[in-house]
Amino acid sequence: MKIFFTLITLFVLTTNLFSQPEKGIFRKDFYTDDFQITIENNEVDFYSGSISITDLKKNKEVFRADSFYTRYNWDTLIDLNNDGHKEFILDLGTGVNMYNYNMFLIFDFTKDSIEPLEIHNAELDAGTDEVPKILSYTRLSPAVMGAGYTHSMKYENGNLVLETDPKKSKVLKALIPTGEDDLYFIQEYEDGLDECEEGSQISVYYEAYITQLKIVGKEKKGWKFFDKYYKCKDKKNMKANLKKIIDDTYSFLKDSNNYKFSSTNY
Repeated sequence: MKIFFTLITLFVLTTNLFSQPEKGIFRKDFYTDDFQITIENNEVDFYSGSISITDLKKNKEVFRADSFYTRYNWDTLIDLNNDGHKEFILDLGTGVNMYNYNMFLIFDFTKDSIEPLEIHNAELDAGTDEVPKILSYTRLSPAVMGAGYTHSMKYENGNLVLETDPKKSKVLKALIPTGEDDLYFIQEYEDGLDECEEGSQISVYYEAYITQLKIVGKEKKGWKFFDKYYKCKDKKNMKANLKKIIDDTYSFLKDSNNYKFSSTNY
């Protein structure tokens, strides 16, 4: 079965789903005017997925990556920056790891570079702001704590760029936490465990909350929360350690180079 997509730039993408050449093998081909993109994975094995891109004019493979995803989820064509050209997104499942469950590969075939951008634990929001945004959730360890944070990315000049101003983004504004849930989890932890004993994981809740506030430009509010509710004697050292962790995390999220494709990112 063929589906044809026509773009303003005469960019045409077609997709074929072939019958499985072997039992349990999934394969799908996508075509542009100039390239063939092929994905293939063994549906019974984790991280068996591969992708290859062939230049149809030169009849030459120009990009390949093997053994970096587990399954195909979906694909879409969408104009991520309202420039009249649609980017191609592949949503690939990365396995059963609760810290890393999917990835987007983002292809812009108007660029010289064939390699895609990559972002994990990703979700597309195409209807809230004037341009689509990509959300990414980070779950902190241990997972049983249920703590994490979300950041929002926009596509600009061939890169994924971290959103930093909630006044300019409804998507980012919606990520501003109230602190009520975070305080509830902290108090529940304190009711059941000694939050100051060796091995305590209470700091994970503060890390998640303050990181989320830093992402939305309200970091000072997070430290006021810490000063008010953190009760242990190591408060000064804990604050210094958390500040370094949160600053390092934010620097990583803000560096567009960290969203360049790498088959080892999982």
